[in-house]
Amino acid sequence: MKNYYLLAVAFTALLFCSCQKEELKGRFPDNLGRDKESSSLPRDQAQLSKTRSVQYGALINAPSKKGSLDFQVNVANQLGISCLRSRVIVSDPGEVAILNSGYKVLLNFNSDYEGTPLPFVSNLAQYQTDLQQIISNFSALPVVAAIENEESNRMYHSGTAQEYINQLSVAIDVMHANGIKVTNGGITDAGLNYLVYQDFMNQGKYDSAEQFKKLVHVTPKNPNTQNRGRYVDTLLQAYAQMELDYVNFHWKAGSADMQALTEVIAYLKKRTGKPIISNELGQFDKDPNTLTALIQKCTDEDFPYIIWYSPDENAGKKDAPLQYSDASLTPSGIAYQRYPKH
Repeated sequence: MKNYYLLAVAFTALLFCSCQKEELKGRFPDNLGRDKESSSLPRDQAQLSKTRSVQYGALINAPSKKGSLDFQVNVANQLGISCLRSRVIVSDPGEVAILNSGYKVLLNFNSDYEGTPLPFVSNLAQYQTDLQQIISNFSALPVVAAIENEESNRMYHSGTAQEYINQLSVAIDVMHANGIKVTNGGITDAGLNYLVYQDFMNQGKYDSAEQFKKLVHVTPKNPNTQNRGRYVDTLLQAYAQMELDYVNFHWKAGSADMQALTEVIAYLKKRTGKPIISNELGQFDKDPNTLTALIQKCTDEDFPYIIWYSPDENAGKKDAPLQYSDASLTPSGIAYQRYPKH
């Protein structure tokens, strides 16, 4: 009788272990290692898809033309950036030594330096020839060509939006034929802020419109503001349809509050469907937290290029520089240096 009892106990134990094994097998397959390896691949890919490919740079103005490139490279080395911004005059290009500096260069192709407002190019056939001639003389190519500077700034340009669009279209063809990506010169805030405000109004978001108006001090009833708004609206309509690689705008901050910038970026993305960059960010205060907040915001928005405008400290500009005239870094420069760029 005892033996029968022991056999019954043994049989029950065997049955229990077998059931547990099947349950465990259902939860943890035999090919546990292989499943873990294969299931980790999508996670790795997802992680890679979140990896940002942002290039950080600066437009560094030296205290004098003599030794300017060495000064720029010195400051750039301290900042730990990968890009520099410079310009070339299409009618008189001269040597563009910065292209051989070892840095990636975002190069403005300007009709002339800023000063008296200039018309946009009208002889497009000659413009095409001039651009090709300039590029053929380069020993290294810029990573991005920006066509003119601040095309919507009426202090720089006297032409119409359509005239600029025609010029930009020719430049796109030439640059793409030479493997160079293209962006516009950089939309400025006057007309752009008006469009963002008006977009809120059109959606019936009156509180948001009022809040945005207070943040950026836009004057929606001013005829000049409305005119700039129509100008920029024409540009954005064209940019959405053109083979433009990036849409470029300029932004200067006076505090670490990024709410207005958030709205502007969202609007540009909605209107154009193109990657957004800025080859001229800056700050009007001297608080390093403003720089950090602005760089972080543009990084979070996945800007391919983030370029900080840094004038010489004695140039009389409102913008706070990254460097002093002896090439040492200002507090904002140190903040940019410390910002993680990889």
